[in-house]
Amino acid sequence: MRTLPLSLVLVLTACSDYNLNGKPEGNGDNENDSAWDGEGDGDDSGYPEDTDPDVCEGRSFPGKSVRQNEECDVETPPVGSFTPVVEWKKDTFRNAPGSTQIMMMPAVGSLSDDDGDGDADENDIPDVVVVTYGSADVVRVVSGDGSGTELLTIEGSGVQGQGGVALGDIDNDGWTDIIIPTNNKTLVAYDHNGARMWTSANLNSSMYGTSDNPAIADLNGDGEPEIICGSAIVSNTGATLGQGRNGIGGVNGNNVGTTSFAYDIDNDGDQEVVVGNALYKRNGSALWTNGQDDGYPAVGNFDGDDKGEIVVSTGGRIRLQDDDGTVLCSAKIPGADSAYYGGPPTVADFDGDGEAEFAAAAGSRYSVFEKDCSVKWQAVTQDASSGNTGSAVFDFEGDGVAEAVYADETRLWVFAGPDGSVKLESSEHSNATWLEYPAIADVDADGQAEIIVANTSGHAGFYVFGDADGSWRAARRVWNQHAYTITNINDDGSIPATPARNLETYNNFRSGDIYAGSDGYTLPDLTATVEGLCLDECDEGVLVAWVSVANRGYEDITQDFIVNLIAVDDDGNVSSIGSTEVTDTVPAGESLDSFEYRVESGAKKIASLTAEVDGGNDGTGETVGECLEDNNEDQWKENLCSD
Repeated sequence: MRTLPLSLVLVLTACSDYNLNGKPEGNGDNENDSAWDGEGDGDDSGYPEDTDPDVCEGRSFPGKSVRQNEECDVETPPVGSFTPVVEWKKDTFRNAPGSTQIMMMPAVGSLSDDDGDGDADENDIPDVVVVTYGSADVVRVVSGDGSGTELLTIEGSGVQGQGGVALGDIDNDGWTDIIIPTNNKTLVAYDHNGARMWTSANLNSSMYGTSDNPAIADLNGDGEPEIICGSAIVSNTGATLGQGRNGIGGVNGNNVGTTSFAYDIDNDGDQEVVVGNALYKRNGSALWTNGQDDGYPAVGNFDGDDKGEIVVSTGGRIRLQDDDGTVLCSAKIPGADSAYYGGPPTVADFDGDGEAEFAAAAGSRYSVFEKDCSVKWQAVTQDASSGNTGSAVFDFEGDGVAEAVYADETRLWVFAGPDGSVKLESSEHSNATWLEYPAIADVDADGQAEIIVANTSGHAGFYVFGDADGSWRAARRVWNQHAYTITNINDDGSIPATPARNLETYNNFRSGDIYAGSDGYTLPDLTATVEGLCLDECDEGVLVAWVSVANRGYEDITQDFIVNLIAVDDDGNVSSIGSTEVTDTVPAGESLDSFEYRVESGAKKIASLTAEVDGGNDGTGETVGECLEDNNEDQWKENLCSD
């Protein structure tokens, strides 16, 4: 942790008498608020034991266990409302203004250092990464804060205008990188500044060359991620490691992109490359191939064992395959025919029965299937241009059932998971459609999910939908690739060497629902307390204060956050005494050792001190999502130098 002192200079006045028997205002939990030493032992001196009250040096208040707020252990999640509105849009661009059309899934991650700590991670405002086409194919990074700020523009790169991107820190330098397929069937990597890192060799037999969607994973767990695109496996320096000879994760003869990815299907500790009809090792050799048509894959657990099953959409049909490729069931996708093949599947517990279902869109229907491939429900849609669009899933209201989020040619739809009833039909969208789908992430870092949807054909750029009532459930600040699962990417953009198997914790695919599969959830709760003051040097205008930070919730705090000590003088002027950036984990039910703040002059003018943690009670600049946001301040008014 780093302390950044700021001097407070105030006009000196006569210092009145003082003592150390007054009480701080407390942090609102009524726990030891009258005992300045925090021990509740009757010693209200304001100092820990074994300290000399005549000396301000060398004191501290050690961390300890604290009482936890039961509100942070939520057995029954609160149910929010569902009132979607367009919060903001980015449909014009300063750079390359003729390139405004988007036909790919908008990716979300942090590429810019918004908090000034020297890196871009889960503590920064997320950014939206898209490829636009029109006058040119352009890679764009736009701030997710709603300002529309264009952070990065890459022109003349030869990328696929309708191709997807994958985000992740592939070189372990602490910054998120961008992987994009090109029209020449290569992969190109850019760092967060837009500098080209490498271009791969031609991967001609492994990808289509249009609407290909890369994925990132550490296949052998050595800390050096690989990139998967189609049936190709490429190192984090661009070297070709292998190319599978069977499927490439797309529909045979359709020439509409690839959506392959890595997953530990057989629970052996190693991730495999998943395509529609095969599993590949890191060198491209096949673990198995089942002789079926290739297609767009997804993974879930549908039989309760410790291995995964693969859902494949291809040629107007959908099938479920066991971990060894055995076909368990197959069915026609409603609304699909020889022209409209069916898009990449999603997996979620759509009806809240504790078991996963899967879904896929086609030319005129969006359908959810039971694990035996029977149709649970279908909804009328319109995608006559490709019939290959994807979809995403999220439980926005927190009622235990997932909503399907789908964008066709003319509408953004949200369907209720149990029966497909329409919850949103918005004409604030249009697209000629390919393999794209809306992403779901906390794109503006406000603690709630948003929907980010791409547009062409009337509308342009991307639109961000949120809840007018501000009641949607929290989401992650990252959605890094087309074949997204919650555990394939860390919050800071790093790639896990050995990721948790998403099917064991969440059992969903292309879903951002971090509470899926849980009857409740836990949250952290930050509080700050002014533990004590040293007034021995008041005559010299010097004051020393100690502030402690505690986590009174039930979830460890791993994000960085800021602690501020604010002073108000007799004239009402507000100044900062000091700021501390906390980078250590704050365990649930524990406080950290206190931080010391020192006023070097003007202390006799101070009327009150307020400790603020993570933006204070109004949450300005907050980075930690908490169960209680109104207990992030502690004010001390009595027994200051001015008393």
